[in-house]
Amino acid sequence: MRDPITTIVNTTSLSISPKVLIVDDNQDIRELVSQLLEAEGYSATTAVDGEDMWQVMSEEKPDLILLDVMLPGKDGFELCRQLCADQNMPPIIMLTAKDEEIDRVVGLELGADDYIVKPFGRRELIARIKAVLRRVKSGSGQMGKGVYSFSGMIFKPSQMEIRDPSGTSIPLSTSETQLLLTFIQNARIPLSRDRLLDLTKGRNSTPFDRSIDSHVSRLRRKLGDDGKKPEIIKTSWGTGYIFTCHVEAL
Repeated sequence: MRDPITTIVNTTSLSISPKVLIVDDNQDIRELVSQLLEAEGYSATTAVDGEDMWQVMSEEKPDLILLDVMLPGKDGFELCRQLCADQNMPPIIMLTAKDEEIDRVVGLELGADDYIVKPFGRRELIARIKAVLRRVKSGSGQMGKGVYSFSGMIFKPSQMEIRDPSGTSIPLSTSETQLLLTFIQNARIPLSRDRLLDLTKGRNSTPFDRSIDSHVSRLRRKLGDDGKKPEIIKTSWGTGYIFTCHVEAL
C-alpha cells in the first residue's frame, strides 16, 4: 500500500503561519500531514471526525480545512455542506480515496474549494493548499472593492452575498464570490476555462481541471440562471463562458 505522503522535507518557515485543520480518522495520515505542514511552516491541528472538528473549531478558527470524505458518523460531504452554509467558514480541500469524477464533483458542488485524491504527494498537497490560500487572500483583497448591480440583483463581494430582486440574501462561498467577481470584472468578454482558472485559481491548476464547470453550475443555480438555457452566464461554445449582463458599480 502506497503512503499517502511520499516524502517529508524541511523548508524555510513561512513568515506567517496559516492554521490548517486536518480532519481524518486515519491516525497515520493525520500524523504524516501534520509533520509535513509543520515542516513547511504551517500550524497544524487535527480532528478524527465531525464532532471532534466542531470542538476544535469552537476554540480556534483555522485558515483552511483538509476534510476527508470517508469519516465515521457524518461523512465529509455532509460536514462540507454544514460548513459551507456559513459564509464565514474557512476554505475547504476535500481528501478522497475515490478517484471517481462524481465524488470530486459532489464535493465541489457542495462548496469545497478543491480536492485531492489519495494517495497524494507532498508537492501536490502543498501546491493545492498554497493555491487555495492565495486565492482566498487575493479574493479578500478584491472583495472589499465596491458593490455591483446586474439583472435586478445586488452583489456585495465584501459580504460574500447576492440579493435577488425580492431582496432575499443568498450567501456565496469564497470560490463562488471570486468567480462571480471575475465574471463581473470581465462582463461580456468570452473567457476560456484556462483563463478563468488563471484569474480565480492561479497556475497551480492542471490543464484538465474541470472544477470551473462545477463552480459555474453552482453559481448559475444561485443566480436563478437556468442551466439548460442560461441567460446570465452563457456557454461560449469552443471557448468557455461569457457573463452577458450589463453591470453597474454602486
